[in-house]
Amino acid sequence: MKKRTLFLIGAAAAGVYGAVAGKGPFNKIRFKEQHERISHYVETHYPNALYTPIEATDKGWVTVIKRLSQPKIILYVTRDDFGNYIFTESSVA
Repeated sequence: MKKRTLFLIGAAAAGVYGAVAGKGPFNKIRFKEQHERISHYVETHYPNALYTPIEATDKGWVTVIKRLSQPKIILYVTRDDFGNYIFTESSVA
C-alpha cells in the first residue's frame, strides 16, 4: 500500500473513533441535550465561565467549570426517574 492510502485510512479511522467517542467537535453532537442543560446551568450560576467537554460516566455525565482567577468546579450531572437533571458540584483545590 502507498503511504498516502495508509494515511487516509488512519485519518478516517481516527475520525470515526472521534465521532463514536464524542471527542473534539463531535462532543456537542453526541451530548446535545446535556450541553443545552449544562450550558444553561453554567450561564445561570457562573456567568462568563466556561466548561470542558462532557464525559459520560456510569451514572451520568461530568464536566469541569472554569472561572477566571477562581478554583475550578467539577460538575456531576445525573437524571432522576422522571428525566429531570440533577447537578452536583465539587470544588477542586
